[in-house]
Order: sequence, then structure tokens, then C-alpha cells
Amino acid sequence: MELKQLNPQYISHVLESKCLVQKQDKLLVAVSGGADSLAVLQLLQHAGYDIAAAHCNFRLRAEASDADEALVGEFCKDKDIHLYKMSFDTKSFARANKLSIEMAARELRYNWFNDLLTANRFSAVVTGHHGNDSIETFFLNLVRGTGLKGLSGISYRNENVVRPLLDFSREEIEAYCRQQSIVYCHDASNDDCQFTRNKIRHEVIPVLQTINPSFFDTMQSNLEHLQDAERMLESEVQRFLDTDVVNEAGQVIIPISRLANYPHYASLLFEVLRPYGFNSAVVGEVIKHLHGESGKQFFTETHRLIKDRHNLLILPVEEIGVQHFWVEEGDQAEVCPMSVCVCTRPDNFQFSRDAKLVHFDADLVELPLLVRRWKQGDAFMPLGMKGFKKISDFFIDQKYSLKDKEDAWLMISGEDIIWIVGKRLDDRFKVTNRTKRILEIALK
Repeated sequence: MELKQLNPQYISHVLESKCLVQKQDKLLVAVSGGADSLAVLQLLQHAGYDIAAAHCNFRLRAEASDADEALVGEFCKDKDIHLYKMSFDTKSFARANKLSIEMAARELRYNWFNDLLTANRFSAVVTGHHGNDSIETFFLNLVRGTGLKGLSGISYRNENVVRPLLDFSREEIEAYCRQQSIVYCHDASNDDCQFTRNKIRHEVIPVLQTINPSFFDTMQSNLEHLQDAERMLESEVQRFLDTDVVNEAGQVIIPISRLANYPHYASLLFEVLRPYGFNSAVVGEVIKHLHGESGKQFFTETHRLIKDRHNLLILPVEEIGVQHFWVEEGDQAEVCPMSVCVCTRPDNFQFSRDAKLVHFDADLVELPLLVRRWKQGDAFMPLGMKGFKKISDFFIDQKYSLKDKEDAWLMISGEDIIWIVGKRLDDRFKVTNRTKRILEIALK
């Protein structure tokens, strides 16, 4: 595949036509020290934009993090670009807020960027996200099972964040850096295929490139089509919200009879319910019960949906009585104490027969884990079965009393129930012969 040439004129064109940035806008450039962020910083300077740089040191890679900061500092000093720097105790923040390291870093980063935007009147934050990032995001969301929005890749502009390098590949950006003699840092954690994105980057996409040498360009075209489809769906959803849905006093009313006017009402309903935290599995259950008995309820952490005779009602969940907590590796949870650890699978591994000691395939589980009470509509795949079973039906089979049900806890990975705590695992996350890393959870 012939590489496209990066130049300031093309970046200006993308900023104005796709990122909706004007030449007189003042821009803050997020600079990590990698090839993409240093390239976009130099391109914007050569294009004549009023810019400053911002670098976050998350203190996650010891000397390597400090080396990144030093390199960015030298680059900005050499180019006479003002640099804002901030250092974070990311691990402590993640523990305190029950977040994964990745989510903690993201929250810290963008909170600081927003403070800089407000204090210094920047119009937008520019990041170095490129076309490969967008393709990897597509495959990440494909395996996670998101809606059409998740399959559209990364957008050129999302509120005050703009990404002018999305037309270019990682190889093209690195070629520009070599041509311009830009020295950049390489984050070794990007090579660790224990992380799903890295596995997609280093193992999945190379195989697809052998099948189609023009894979990058093909995917860029696919993402454009998906973005067009997303815009059409958004238009249809908005029409439905404007003409058929009533929102009053914090209660959303969806007339069931009006859904019949839309041939693809299942996708429509998913998009309407998604902002309230309802996933595709739950929406599928809602659709199954559209013409069933009244009183059926479905829950997320923030909202509940009630199916009455003629409408679907969405209401906020009252905070009183909602019980849940997060656990991650090394934590000691207070409400339902347990320990979590991840290790390489030992050669002599044996399955636990203790209901208080369980093992999962660590590469199939997403930390941190949510532990919450069960809700109507919850379903899982009991160990040894190949089909889904409602939690309520499982309780009936196990002859749970009302008190047993009230005391039951569910452990959640992402959007999937992986364990009725102390009782039954989900078959999809069990340890198999293919398991390389084991997640061990012990109740105390």
C-alpha cells in the first residue's frame, strides 16, 4: 500500500472541514511523547495555528514515564511551544474511585484538559488519534457487542476534542516523523497482548492484512459507510423521540403501539434505551415481553423500565436501597468481603470444589468487577449449560426463599453476569484447556 504524505495544508483542511475548527481558534494539543502526538503538534505549528501543548505523567512506568515527560519538554522548548505539565498518582485515584487504571487515567486526563480549556480559553483539545486507532476501536466494540454507534470508529470531533489524523495510518505518521527527524517515545505496554486492544493490533489485524493488502483503506471506507448509517439511525431515533415519546416529570413514556410504525423498531428501541444503561440482552427481553403481561420490570444501575398495558415507562432508580460495590485485584470489599488475584495458570491447576473459592479465565473477564443485588430480567449461562437462564428461574429451581433472593449477590464483568456469588458460575467464563491466565476469587 502506497503511503500518503502528511503535510500542514492537509491537516488544516481536515481541521476546518471535518473537525469544525477555525484558523483563528486557540488549540491545546495533548502530547504523550509518541509519534502521533508529536507529529500533530509540529503539523499544527507549521500550519500557523495558535497552539500550546499539554503532557500528563501518570507515573505508571517509573523511569519511562519521566523519560516521556523529558522528551516532550525538550521538543516543546526547541520548537518554542508553551507546555503545560501535570503529574498524577493514577493508581491511588483508581483505587479510591474503584476504576480500572485505563479509566482512571482517562478521567484524570480529560478533567485536567477541561480545566485548561476554561482557564486559558482554548477552543478545543487536539489528540493524535489516527486511523489505526479507529479500526481497533471498531473490532473492540464488535467483540463487546455494542450498537451501531460503537461500530462507527472514532469521530473527528466529540464535543471539544478533535482528531485531525484519522485519515492517516500509524505507518504514515511514523514515516512523517522519520522524514522530519522527530524522535519519539515507544510505550512498551502497547506491545503486551494481555490487553485486548493490543491483541487486536498485533494478532488479529495482521492476519486480515494478509487477506487484503488494502485492509486499512477498505476499513476506512467501511467506517465512513457505518458513520452514514449511524447518522440515518440517529435521525430516525430523534424523530421517534420528538413525535412519539413523552418525557414528563422525570418519567419517559414510550407508547408500545407506536413502535409498530417503525419496521426496524428493535434497533430503534435499543438506541432509545441505551442512554439509560440498558444493554442489548435486556432490550431483547423487553421486546419479548412487549405484548405480554403488565408489570414486568427491567433494571440498570440508574433506571428501571416498567412494562404496563400500553406503554413502556422509564424511571430513575431511587438511591435508597440500591446496593452494589466494585472489586478489583488486591481489593478487600467491605459489604461482601472477597479477595481477587490474577496469575498464570499453573501446570497442576485443579478445579475448586469449594463454593467460596472460584476461578475464571482472566482474559475473558474485565476488571474491576461489579457486585450487586439481582434484578428482574437478569440472565446468565449456568456452568455446564449452553443456553441462558433467567436468574429468577434459577432461584426457583434452587428453591430459594424470599430471604435467599434478597441476600443473593451477582458478580458482573462488563455487562455479563459471571457468578451468582457462592452458588453458580457462568459457563462462558470458566477455565478451559485454552486458559493462560486465571482469575481467582475467594470469599472471606
